[in-house]
Amino acid sequence: MAEIAAPRNWTGRALFLGLALAIVFVQLLPLQTLPPDWAGPDLLLAITVVWVSRRPDHVPLVLIAGLFLLVDLLLQRPPGLMAALVLILTEFLRARTAGFRSLAFGLEWGTVAMGIVAVTFANRLVMLIVTLPQAPLGLTLGQMVLTILAYPVVVALAYAAFGIHRATPGEFTSFGGRT
Repeated sequence: MAEIAAPRNWTGRALFLGLALAIVFVQLLPLQTLPPDWAGPDLLLAITVVWVSRRPDHVPLVLIAGLFLLVDLLLQRPPGLMAALVLILTEFLRARTAGFRSLAFGLEWGTVAMGIVAVTFANRLVMLIVTLPQAPLGLTLGQMVLTILAYPVVVALAYAAFGIHRATPGEFTSFGGRT
């Protein structure tokens, strides 16, 4: 049974990476020439926390670090800041995935929401300390709220379109052990 888990993990990793790169590609398209009045949800963060909270074996630490570092560089954000904050959040969530199995969805959503709030304010605090220019607080808070509200939608789409669900206790990990 462990032989079946490894190809499934690589397929899940490729699917996650493909979705993430598609989101980054759309973010880089010059669709508007004026600064936006509102900020949409951070879909990359949303799919990352969905994958980590649902299938942590599909998104290894190195993949998340490399992806968010690349996004930091492409979107001209401080290199490594968002990558480090997202790594802290994902490892926090990864340590709690076994507990998510028995929790109601509302509690999982609340845990993820607190993590997104923490990442948002930590990012602003670090940028404030090193006196980097920031987006207006209203835009940042709007994006944070929309990302939190997008989480259930991303969970539903990930389940319906890609079959991403919570790992059951009898499933095997990539190392052959049970979850």
